Amino acid sequence: MQKIQIIFYNLIPYTELLCMLFGFFHFKKLKNTYWKWFVYYMVFITIVEFFSLYYLKYFPYLRKYYFDFFVIPIEFLFLYWLYAKKSLQNEKLYKVSCVIYLVFYCLHLFILDSVRIVSSMSYTVGVFLLAIMVYLEFVKQIKSDEILNYQNNKMFYINVGVLLFYIGTLPFFAFDKILYENNKELWNNYFTFFLISVNVMYILFIASFVWGKPKS
Repeated sequence: MQKIQIIFYNLIPYTELLCMLFGFFHFKKLKNTYWKWFVYYMVFITIVEFFSLYYLKYFPYLRKYYFDFFVIPIEFLFLYWLYAKKSLQNEKLYKVSCVIYLVFYCLHLFILDSVRIVSSMSYTVGVFLLAIMVYLEFVKQIKSDEILNYQNNKMFYINVGVLLFYIGTLPFFAFDKILYENNKELWNNYFTFFLISVNVMYILFIASFVWGKPKS
């Protein structure tokens, strides 16, 4: 990895840890709302990241399976719950999205050896479903008075962070193997963007804890 990539790569778990600590600091105002689960989510993310950093470094071949089959699916399912069920209050969208993602997740079991980092198929479908929710969330905010008080809207910060990281890096994961084998320079630049964007996303999550006002 390049020097800048090493810096941002090493920052990731500590940015996540900082986000978790901000969540704990503001937990009192969240404990009676569904946003308390977002704090628990950050606890989960921080634990799995440090586990990967300090334990799986001895078993690097397990990292792909660890993230592909455990961490990433939980991330998607939680975000579907946060967006579709809680913010958009669309139970049907939540259930349909979970079913579709889980179907492709199961299909991924049969093509594991053909991918390099994460499954292009299951990850692409997961992000595509999330992109629909991000779009609907922006539409919801624009059509309501929420956009006038965006600085106090927790979902505004979450939405921008998810848009930047998950949707912004979709081509990187969807075409990872092709880019890595045929255009290493482009892959390298996109990898740098991926590392920067994941840190920025968690900084935006911190902003949601600091400035966002929770809804019950």
